[in-house]
Parts: sequence; C-alpha cells; structure tokens
Amino acid sequence: MFNLKSKTFWKYALIILLFPAVVNFLLFQYKLPWVFGTSDNWLSFWGNYTGGLISAFVAYFIANSQIEKQQIINEHERIIAQLPSLMRIRIELNKYILELRRVNQERDILLLGERLRADSDIQSEGDPDLRAYTILLFKEESYSLLEKIENDDLHIKLISCFEFYDDFSKTISFDTDIYKEGEVGQIQTISKKQIAWHSFLEEDKLSFFQSVLKEVYEEIGVIQEKKKKYLEKPQSKS
Repeated sequence: MFNLKSKTFWKYALIILLFPAVVNFLLFQYKLPWVFGTSDNWLSFWGNYTGGLISAFVAYFIANSQIEKQQIINEHERIIAQLPSLMRIRIELNKYILELRRVNQERDILLLGERLRADSDIQSEGDPDLRAYTILLFKEESYSLLEKIENDDLHIKLISCFEFYDDFSKTISFDTDIYKEGEVGQIQTISKKQIAWHSFLEEDKLSFFQSVLKEVYEEIGVIQEKKKKYLEKPQSKS
C-alpha cells in the first residue's frame, strides 16, 4: 500500500519518471563522445535497467507496507493478550478486598466486645490483633498474571497489593497457641501480627486495594475499546 502523502514516495517516483528523459537527452539527443553503441543497444539496455528499478521500487514499497501492517497487528495482539490476565487479576483483587473487609469487621466486633467487657469488669478474651483469623490465603501462581501487564504504574501497584496480602493473610491466620507462653517463636509471631494490623490500618490498605481495583477496571475498559476500534477499522488490502 503506497502512502501518497509521503514525501519519500513522491521523491522516488519523480526520479523514476524523469530518469528516462534524462537518459534520452544525454545519450541520444546530445550524443556524448565517450558513449559507445547504437541507439537501439542503449534503448534496450536502459529499458531493462529502468524496468528493474521500477520493479525494485514497487517491491520495496509493498514489503515496507506489509511490515508496517504486521507491526500494527503484532502490537494489537500484544495489547489484547493482557485481557485474560487482567480479568483474572480483577477476580483475585475482588476476593482479597472482600476478605480484608470481612476480617477487619470481625476485628472491630471483637474490639467492641473487649470494651464492653472492660466496662462490665468481665475478664478479657485477649487482644483481637493477636488471635488467628480465618482468611483466604494468597496463591503464589497469581504473580504469573502480572507478566503481560504493560502499564508499568499499574504493574507496580499490583505487585504491592499481592505482596501485602500474601504477608498479611499468612500472619493474621497464624495461631500463636502452638507455642508455649514466652517462647521466642510466640514473641516474634505476636510482633508480626501487631505490625501487620498496624500497617493495614495506618496505611489504609483497604482503600488502596479498592483504588488499584478501579485502575484494573479502567485498564480493561481501555483495552476493550482499542479492540473494538481495531475490529471496526476496515482492513486495507495490500
């Protein structure tokens, strides 16, 4: 497919069109003294020569057009290839948000119960931050979903979400009762639980997860729109 707006195209086209006239003027009309052979000989030679040039010129532009079209197709396929991963990531993030919201509500209820017991001088059942919560654990294979994500900013945020949820879910689900009171392992686990809850609350991780999920939805929308425009665009024939 020739680009008629390209200056390069018209430059080469002009050279090819003017070349026979220049040859005719120099060799046949002006008859340079160092030119050997009859006019018929030279006419046959330049006919073959210019024919070869034209063929090469046409072949170049056809090949160049095919390469450009293939690059567009490859780029489109690369962009669309993100959709399955983004759909899976959307599902996983939704699950994580629901789990984080649920355990946070469960913790709030336990804290309220502790306050009521304290007001009523009833024995405490323990620090809610240190208990073992039932929560969906992170799947390590989910990291493979990030490989095709081309939006660097979103990619980094998703890694941050996955890493936090992985560490948080493992930490708060761990039962400290497996240790004897005062053991090093118990003390380390208690510290990790306190840090995990502090990070979750102080950094407002639930809101962060929700904002990242929103970006995932937006990225899916952008890619779907590109796919729609590509499919609706008439494909030119070479």
